[in-house]
Amino acid sequence: MKRRGTLIAVGVGLILVILVVVAVIRPKASAVSKKQNEVVAAQDQQKTLELTLAQLNADATDAPKDRKKLAVLRAQVPPTADLPGLIRLLNRAADQSNVDFVTITPASPAASATGTVSVIPVQITVIGGFFSIDQYLFQLESLPRISTVTSLTVTHGPDSASSDLQAVIGTNFFTTDANAGPGSNPAPGAAVGGAAPSPSPSPSGGP
Repeated sequence: MKRRGTLIAVGVGLILVILVVVAVIRPKASAVSKKQNEVVAAQDQQKTLELTLAQLNADATDAPKDRKKLAVLRAQVPPTADLPGLIRLLNRAADQSNVDFVTITPASPAASATGTVSVIPVQITVIGGFFSIDQYLFQLESLPRISTVTSLTVTHGPDSASSDLQAVIGTNFFTTDANAGPGSNPAPGAAVGGAAPSPSPSPSGGP
């Protein structure tokens, strides 16, 4: 009888232990496990934030150089056609090359094949000595704005008594204004002339 009572007491004790584990310890263990998972997630997030911060710091260090590169690119392919500025560049090149005469005829901008930029065709006619024209072509390649020469025709100048040559240069300039927006479209066929200090008559015989 005594042994039976002991077994009952042990059984009750085991039940109480199980109840304590289920009611108290197990929820605590679950909460601890959850917190551990949160700590791991927070550590992973911290690593990600540290990598992002390092990248931002690197970008901040490179920002001045990137701004300079962007400024150069904006000068090479400006956001607008800026025909007055382009004409000034071409006239300045003529002055520096000592050619006798230059005419600049821009055409209407047109979208490129990719549609990312607009192409501005410009026909340039220069008259001068061989070395002056050669220097003008060099100046053309050295302009702040990017250009491509699409055609070049060199003939004797309009004055048969002179040894001057005439070069007709087909070039393309570019703008990131893909739509060639308001103010960037020159009048079709408009010609703008610029001359060195002692200009000669244009090939057409005009002043």
